[in-house]
Amino acid sequence: MRSIPYIIRRATFLVKERGIVNSCKFIYSRYGYFLKYRIKLSKVFTPDQLNIQNIYAYKYEPIMHYSFNRMLKGIDWDWKESTFIDIGCGKGAAILLATRYNFKRYIGVELSPLLAEECRKNIRKFIGKKEIDYAVYNCDATKYTIPDDINVFYFFNPFAPPVLKVVMYNIELSLIRNPRKILILYFNAMYLPIVLDSGYKIIYAEKTDPVARYKYGNFALTN
Repeated sequence: MRSIPYIIRRATFLVKERGIVNSCKFIYSRYGYFLKYRIKLSKVFTPDQLNIQNIYAYKYEPIMHYSFNRMLKGIDWDWKESTFIDIGCGKGAAILLATRYNFKRYIGVELSPLLAEECRKNIRKFIGKKEIDYAVYNCDATKYTIPDDINVFYFFNPFAPPVLKVVMYNIELSLIRNPRKILILYFNAMYLPIVLDSGYKIIYAEKTDPVARYKYGNFALTN
């Protein structure tokens, strides 16, 4: 339980950085949105806390629903005819939000066994009686073979450049096997140049997220 002085300091910082309206949105999105489904996603975990012995793994942090929805609503794409994958899915926040867009199939790839299992549980809670086609794999992203029907790739800055480069290469192998149009949704895009160097072009750019204030911006890219 946080102390009252900490809460006051945190609230003051949020308002100063974001303004009152966006601060309220931040608090709701971070702490309240998923709680109505009895799902707790707000806590940030470091690789050490998750006992992940991988120098290229980054901290777990859930995506803000405002950020996710704003991007998807700003893109002209046929979601219902698409397959969604979150590489570095954590507890599944992006997959949960993606179910509102009625993709054909959902895939999560997660290095942490704990987070992978939490992701499965959260999906079942979130969808209730609704039936969807989904799978969550507990494995190293570099060793995961990209299925040749996936056309929407989601990243929330999950790992360092050496891993991202291998994942981009694996995506390219899938495109060689089955040429197709794909979309990359890249939030807090710290290593955007790596994706651009792979030949992708930006079709949506948000350099400053008004609510989450992700340092490196949010981008959607296609081949």
